[in-house]
Amino acid sequence: MGGPRDASPTERWEYKSAVDMAKALQPLRRPLSAQPRTLTSDEKAMLAQCVAAVDTLQWAFWLAGKALENIRVGKLYRAECGSFEDFVWKHWQMKKAYANKLIRTWRIAEAVFELLSNEVAPIGATSRKKPTALGANAEKALKALNQAQVWELVPVADTWDIDAALLVYRTTVEVDGANVTAKVLNGAVAALPTGDFDAEEIAAHVREYLESRDDEDDEDGDPTDFAARVEKAVPYRWVKRLAKRDTVAASRYLDELQAHIDKCRTELLESAPAAPQPVTPEEAAA
Repeated sequence: MGGPRDASPTERWEYKSAVDMAKALQPLRRPLSAQPRTLTSDEKAMLAQCVAAVDTLQWAFWLAGKALENIRVGKLYRAECGSFEDFVWKHWQMKKAYANKLIRTWRIAEAVFELLSNEVAPIGATSRKKPTALGANAEKALKALNQAQVWELVPVADTWDIDAALLVYRTTVEVDGANVTAKVLNGAVAALPTGDFDAEEIAAHVREYLESRDDEDDEDGDPTDFAARVEKAVPYRWVKRLAKRDTVAASRYLDELQAHIDKCRTELLESAPAAPQPVTPEEAAA
């Protein structure tokens, strides 16, 4: 009874990707077992496939981007429509701009997916790899990854290549794996240097940005804890590292910071309501 039992459970439900598992999913007509609280190896295999199938929803955007590029490049729309734009609108009410956005992101998304999935142990398998900063955060980053995050990496790929975009993402996950968002990636990309690609320099700029950025949850802190807020506002460690490389640049940064403080103070004083004038005895008597 049941399926063949010559293969080990790991061999049966460990796959290379979530997509492979989703494709292999077969519909059930009844429970596979009557056991009330435990799963058989067949049920574990089925559960792994079902989880993988739901996971593909998260990755639909890059699969769609790859498919749309094939339709556009191969002119597969020509039997139905005169243009790619008309075809995507006819089938999905999708604007050409959004279709092109999906196309521009899919290669980066695929590379990021492969990077993270290689660090996450397959369902049912035990990872024996040496722990790394990326591996520690990979599973959480994989679950949170979305099109908005990948879109922030497009300028990096356009400026250099996909490997550069992957480096920015990898460094962000390693340094700030607990809170990787599109906003964080946007800031990391904005902090990158210009010129020829230098992997060490790129990674250093990303780390410096992540270590110096303000805490996004400041609103939840004590509004009168000024000392803590000052420590967050002035990235001392970053300035110290900068000074080791270029004391003039560090000094210039502090001068700019002081000028900004002086400007804030002036604007606040100018916008503050005028202090009430003391009341004279004559006015009080009146």
